[in-house]
Amino acid sequence: MSVRGEFRRLGADLVATLRETGEPTRVASADALDPLLERAVEDLPGAAEAALPMLPKIAAAPPADPALCERFDDAFERFEAVCRIVLGS
Repeated sequence: MSVRGEFRRLGADLVATLRETGEPTRVASADALDPLLERAVEDLPGAAEAALPMLPKIAAAPPADPALCERFDDAFERFEAVCRIVLGS
């Protein structure tokens, strides 16, 4: 799979996990990330650059449910890593 495809797939995993919580703040974060996954089709570096500053806020509020928290941590780490790979940082 391409880096672009991985960015979109891993981002979709994170978005799905955030939405699954049903908590308004996390759902809003998912809503903010969603357009960046589409933007990555045409502008992968721009999408990664826009996503990276959003991640600290998202990480600051992990889900309370242990199983969901584990999936969130995994999705978050992978998405953050692909953002950094895209940006070379």
